[in-house]
Amino acid sequence: MAYGARLESVLGASPQGFESPILRQESVPMSRWMPVNHAQSGGDATRRKAVRRHRRERQFVVFGIAMIALVTVAFASFAIYRGDVEGPFDRAFTTPAGEFESDITLACAPSRAMPLPPGEVVVRVNNGAGISGLAGSTGETLEGRGFLVVGATNWTQDFSGSVRILYGQEGLQHAYTLAAHFDDVELVLDNRPDITLDLVLGQQFGEEPQVRPLDAPELDPTIALSSRGECLPVNVITARPAPRTLPENPLAEASPSPSPSAEASPEG
Repeated sequence: MAYGARLESVLGASPQGFESPILRQESVPMSRWMPVNHAQSGGDATRRKAVRRHRRERQFVVFGIAMIALVTVAFASFAIYRGDVEGPFDRAFTTPAGEFESDITLACAPSRAMPLPPGEVVVRVNNGAGISGLAGSTGETLEGRGFLVVGATNWTQDFSGSVRILYGQEGLQHAYTLAAHFDDVELVLDNRPDITLDLVLGQQFGEEPQVRPLDAPELDPTIALSSRGECLPVNVITARPAPRTLPENPLAEASPSPSPSAEASPEG
């Protein structure tokens, strides 16, 4: 038997029908010795499906809430833009006057303000050019346009510029309405308490006294007032002393307020 087994191992085959019991071994599948747990495999697949389904449902909920929030914000923004709904910030951002310093002296025109009717603008015309009759002729021109001119006088100091308008905080819109009739004008804020204006005509204006024609685009009453340069809110600009004697205000409902102290000197 040992010899036969050795021979078969050398030759690799049994001679003529002789089959060695060594070569006649059956191959046994692995599944016969390692059975598969089908119940466990099915449970894992079910859990994986459940996890995926739960993940998709959670994504649908999150994206749905996000879309609803975006649509709500869009509708609210559009309503605020149209003015149908008041926004959360209905108070303008302002800087306290005592905490702000700047070299800018021009006050911005009132927001979205239109020019006033000339009959609501009270102005005193002052001749600072030293040219006889300049204040009177300019005052007549303004009266012809409907302005309420309450006097024409000489300015106590020479003014080498073109046109200067002195006004108080209450007369900001009035000052911008009058300034639109001149090409080169300087707006100066003083501490007068009413709407009256002082129009000071300088030497440059005296050399070529001219106001804008009534058909000028700047005098279109349907166009809002605008500033001509870099400006700041009127409440952050330091007011200069007003003239000792202020123009009379025939539009005042009550008696005029007392004039500023005598120490205040006129602007020249």
